[in-house]
Amino acid sequence: MKDLSLLAKLLAEEDIHVVHRNQSTAMFDVLNRELSLPIWKDMSKNVQDLFTLHEIGHALWTPLEMMTKVKKENISHSVVNVLEDVRIEKAVQLKYRGAVKIFNKSYQELINSNFFETVGKDISNYNLIDRINLHYKHHTDVPFADNEMVWVKKTNETITPDDVIQLARDLVAFIKENPESQGKTPDKDASEGTDKGQKTMGSNNSQDENPDENQEESKGSSASDETSDEESDEKSDGGSKASDNKSDEETDGKSDGDSNDGEDTDEKSESNVMDKNSSGGGNDVDQKIITATTDTASRKSSENMLDHNSKGYDYMSIPKVNLKKAIVPSSQILEIFKDHYTKEKKDNGVNYWDRTLDELNKTKSDSKKAVSYMVKEFEMKKSADAYARSTTSKTGTLDMGKLHTYKYNDDLFAKVTTLPGAKNHGLILFVDWSGSMSTNLVGTMNQLFNIVWFCNRTQIPFEVYGFSNIFIRSREERQGYVQNFKSGDLMLNISLLNFFSSKMKIQQQNDMMHYLYMLANRWTHRDWRNAGYPYNEPACLSLGSTPLNDAIVCAMDLIPAFKKSNGVQKMHSVFLTDGAANKIHDKYHIYNKNDTVINGVSSLGYGIQVIVDPITGAKVMSSDYVGEVQTKMLLTLLKKRVPDMNVVNFFVAGGGRNGAVKYNDVRWVVDYNMVQSYQEISTMVKKCNKDNVLIVPKGMGFDTTYILPGLSKMEMSTELDVEVGANKNALKRAFSKMSNGKTANRPLLNNFIKMVA
Repeated sequence: MKDLSLLAKLLAEEDIHVVHRNQSTAMFDVLNRELSLPIWKDMSKNVQDLFTLHEIGHALWTPLEMMTKVKKENISHSVVNVLEDVRIEKAVQLKYRGAVKIFNKSYQELINSNFFETVGKDISNYNLIDRINLHYKHHTDVPFADNEMVWVKKTNETITPDDVIQLARDLVAFIKENPESQGKTPDKDASEGTDKGQKTMGSNNSQDENPDENQEESKGSSASDETSDEESDEKSDGGSKASDNKSDEETDGKSDGDSNDGEDTDEKSESNVMDKNSSGGGNDVDQKIITATTDTASRKSSENMLDHNSKGYDYMSIPKVNLKKAIVPSSQILEIFKDHYTKEKKDNGVNYWDRTLDELNKTKSDSKKAVSYMVKEFEMKKSADAYARSTTSKTGTLDMGKLHTYKYNDDLFAKVTTLPGAKNHGLILFVDWSGSMSTNLVGTMNQLFNIVWFCNRTQIPFEVYGFSNIFIRSREERQGYVQNFKSGDLMLNISLLNFFSSKMKIQQQNDMMHYLYMLANRWTHRDWRNAGYPYNEPACLSLGSTPLNDAIVCAMDLIPAFKKSNGVQKMHSVFLTDGAANKIHDKYHIYNKNDTVINGVSSLGYGIQVIVDPITGAKVMSSDYVGEVQTKMLLTLLKKRVPDMNVVNFFVAGGGRNGAVKYNDVRWVVDYNMVQSYQEISTMVKKCNKDNVLIVPKGMGFDTTYILPGLSKMEMSTELDVEVGANKNALKRAFSKMSNGKTANRPLLNNFIKMVA
């Protein structure tokens, strides 16, 4: 089945959703602006184009108010369906002239396949509304009496939805008053021997005799896709809701023909005019319901053609994020920390405050040489890159120092070497602010602070965001907080805690580091007697679960804005997390409850998940429901938004007191991009624990995943391992080993340099 999303959007002149679902008919949801097509076993290109064009007509010209009015006034749905189809298909063919050929060919294909269940039947036995339907579906030789031709022409002359509703009222009244227009119970045996070209009540064969008139009338489609308001099950707030916003009729056929007056049931189901009185009998035409059996037949045919083995599709789109609401600014975080920890210091003493501050200062002091080394490496790599791209050219000015060589040297002009400016780098780090990070949080902060100090020295613009779903605790406040309501959009539950920024003052950075160090030590600190009892953290800044996927969605708006505002040419994004992302479970959806339109939420299903980015038009899909697969899908869309960008993951995998990486930590990452044997993964684990880093290309959907050990492995050794009385050479080797160890024990920073340089 071909993808007609872009074509449908262009023809509808709006950003409608085009989806495929396990449903009996094509339909357009006027509330959610969603065109849905059935998943059929066999659907030709012409028929798919027909249904798409038909629903585009509903998108452009069928208002929601029309269907609400039809329901309230209890007008026959099937009659309105037929008349509205003629109106909107005429408009489609007038607006898009190329559609005329598609409608002609496609309806002939459907008629030949007995889509309307007319093969072998005498069309003259059908009631007037059925014959009007078949006439405008390009069925040949449809008979009409002279007084019926008036209604055929009126059907073609409707312009507005109100015209259709009024015509439906008048036409139903006419049929009730004229028994000869109510049709007859089809006689299958007799109809098989009837000459289908014979006209028993007059005919209008203009569609074959006059092609120009055919285009003028623009005979159109129904194809079992109608305009009545429907009731479809939609989930909202965890419950099932009724939706009256579909442009198609999916009513239960029993509601119109469930009477039983002693007549044969099969004959009764074939009747064009059905008794409303279920107790039987009655010739009073006021007790009759006028319905189009061809409309019912087309819906039955659609159901029979469905591919029931196909998984359903659940479509969702990337929302536009309100960054001003999503981002908690560093000034606000500092104020929260200051108020909270000042009170904790007063209530619980200064020991914990002083001890953590001393540890932070020691960490900063120990890191100076390592950071200086990284800065040197970075500048050297930048210089080498600039030299490789340098160009030498003549200036057109004589080099007076070479003038004396004019007899044997033709090159007497001065030259100039041009060094192109190095690319401007930019960095955004997203830090996992979840409970599972607690045992590794001190080591993680040490690594993070190193990068902040490095960026300060090299003047690389940067931002650091902790992604959290705790800062805003109320569900009511979270819903719709970071985004405007748009039907079909993923519903986010996230706050981006802007811990650090290159725009912050150094003192602000130092204060933030101390506050974060106190918070991190609160989970791993054990020397309470000497160092003081750990302070509790502010409730709104405590650790929650893992909204990694929400953070990736935010990054799609955040990174381009950062890149533009800072004039960045080379962008780097680092996600510092231990994985296990929450799956985004909900999307926004409009539904109808008691004739009231409500902006609500529906849960994602368990079929094939399809995520579309409305900015790039990129689309990803998967039948897996777990959050890690969704992470991979969203990362694909992120890299489409910002194609020239490194997107890496520093995966803090090690746990426990020794921070060692285990088998399942590595297997969880590498299984997503390659099949590994037990022995291969075990070898990787040993290498990771030995080298303090394991590099996995394309791990978990990132460009590169760096698997890092836990807290104790990430600690930096400053011990000088030398014996008493060692000679000069032994001291030199010991100092060199200690210096190299400092660099090697900073795997995140070390690999970060390789990435950005």
